[in-house]
Amino acid sequence: MTEKLTAILVDDEDLARESLEAMITGFIPELTVAGTARDIPEAVRLIKRSHPRIVFLDIELPGYSGLQILEFFNPEEIDFDIIFTTAYSQYALRAFQLSAVDYLLKPIQIDDLAQSVKKILKRNRQAFPHGILKENLASAGKGKLVIPHAEGYSFLSLEEILFVKAAGAYSEFIMTTGKKLLVGKNLKDFETALDNRHFFRPNRSYLINLQHVREFIRKDGGFVIMTNGEELPVSTQKREELIAAIGSLR
Repeated sequence: MTEKLTAILVDDEDLARESLEAMITGFIPELTVAGTARDIPEAVRLIKRSHPRIVFLDIELPGYSGLQILEFFNPEEIDFDIIFTTAYSQYALRAFQLSAVDYLLKPIQIDDLAQSVKKILKRNRQAFPHGILKENLASAGKGKLVIPHAEGYSFLSLEEILFVKAAGAYSEFIMTTGKKLLVGKNLKDFETALDNRHFFRPNRSYLINLQHVREFIRKDGGFVIMTNGEELPVSTQKREELIAAIGSLR
């Protein structure tokens, strides 16, 4: 028999922990629950004692947020993967969605749980970029984004992003410096991750930084002129929404 991998559950709600443990026990044969915790200090002690493969981690916890957990470990101690559990569909997504973690929305569905665990188990444990997760968590709300790419990692200031262009399964960042950066995530991922009032998706192919829109032209179907002179189309359905978004920045 294949040895089961261990998981721990961190949630301050008894029902949430019990429900998730029942789903894992009944439907996820690859995992066994090694223990549960109600807050971060308890979770840290449990992780260091039991060395789980996966930590199911709530975000809203008493005392410390689940997003702070890596602050309690040295880099060499982090040999577990994290699956965040949250009731907030947009909460902290910019901080962790582009890192190699996963998240489940409450109430957790069995199919979503199974897919999330499958994704984690297929990943090489040593390849998990905890440093990037930690950087993104630390940068959340500070106007910065850390993203992995073919040559390493880039630490981007949101103000320096002109726009992001869809390139099949990839996305190409166009920076104010003229630098272009190809990233192995699709545009939808970045639309969610950059979900703030400064970024807008005028059509299926682009995500633009409204701070770098120089003009909006209605003719020829409608397009914006960016501060670098590039003209990007605006779909008919998005025109009024774009104007309102630009107006809200003033």
